[in-house]
Amino acid sequence: MEIDENLKRFLSYVKVDTQSDEASSTVPSAAKELNLSRQLIKELKELGIPAYLDEYGIVYGKLEGEPGLDKIGLNSHVDTALESSGENVKPQIVHNYDGGEIRLNENLSMSPKEFPSLKEHIGDDLIVTSGDTLLGADDKAGVAVIMAVLAYYAKHPEKRHHTICFAFTTDEEIGRGPEHFDVKKFGADYAYTVDGGCYREVSYENFNAAHADIRIEGVVVHPGESKGKMVNAASLGAEFDLLLPRYDRPQYTEGREGFVHLISIAGDCGECRMHYIIREHDRVKLDALKKRFFEAKETLLRLYPQAKVEVVVEDDYRNMKEVFDKDPRAVKRILSVFEKLGYKPDSAPIRGGTDGAGFSFMGCPTPNLGTGSYNHHGPFEYLSVGEFNKMIQIVTALVSAEGE
Repeated sequence: MEIDENLKRFLSYVKVDTQSDEASSTVPSAAKELNLSRQLIKELKELGIPAYLDEYGIVYGKLEGEPGLDKIGLNSHVDTALESSGENVKPQIVHNYDGGEIRLNENLSMSPKEFPSLKEHIGDDLIVTSGDTLLGADDKAGVAVIMAVLAYYAKHPEKRHHTICFAFTTDEEIGRGPEHFDVKKFGADYAYTVDGGCYREVSYENFNAAHADIRIEGVVVHPGESKGKMVNAASLGAEFDLLLPRYDRPQYTEGREGFVHLISIAGDCGECRMHYIIREHDRVKLDALKKRFFEAKETLLRLYPQAKVEVVVEDDYRNMKEVFDKDPRAVKRILSVFEKLGYKPDSAPIRGGTDGAGFSFMGCPTPNLGTGSYNHHGPFEYLSVGEFNKMIQIVTALVSAEGE
């Protein structure tokens, strides 16, 4: 397999450890994220494309195009997820995948039986992990797609294109990507986040999101003398969880179905703390799920009046669909590009969040596009080279001004 310039970029990006740090209060959360950001600045300078790294670690830049046309934005994030290590990533190339088992290392393999998406890539070249880390295609594949498009137009000034405003953000994986994003610096009329899976993805609907923090204070008494006196906070934490909707959990839901998800629980007899995320595409249904937390609190207090129960519920982000219902320009343009290229888009709602949702409510409508990568956040992550190349084709056409 001959490795072209675009794939070489991707392979170089995944080898840079950029894992963000949820426990950190710095911006960006991990200084190592900037190693890739600085590499991008260097590559952009070599291409003659103006770009800069701001005080929050965000790379902003602009490739001027035809005057009078919409300024189109492209965005992706440099950081990788927390679930698996992003250090010492060793990507492997599977040539002409035959549809069978892929051996990642001596102890780990994957096959279409466990990962049905592999069936769609028989005959394709795949980039997989060594089984010890994630791959980092989320979202370095998106970074590589955008860089490929910028490089193409920088090297072909005769090709007419829209002004391309681009940004590479940090800390997306810990939900902080939009916190310091400046849409005025970005300068786009509307934009596209390149941060999804299948190349057919065109997502303009995401979860409404909230989180809940629970603190339960019990009554500690020596267990030998505790009858009628002890209130075990850890036990009450387990009871609290059972008071929430049993089947509105991630493992039982799909599509537009929402959920409550217990992220962490820690405690003892004296105190128990719990952290939940709450997700729903419909805001009315989200409010109903949030209400269940306060109902669970009241039930516990009726059963255990000696206990103290604190419940704090806060909203995180909103469903960007309401933005596109008012301003459909970005959605109409990408759907038109798919039609011209002969591809059938898949507009299923995102069962999660996206930086684009934050940008959309800041005044820059930003749907989400795919990258050709799958099984994100773990050792089974892989990139379809064929789909990656299709994404480069799609985004190149998206910002083209030929015929306008």
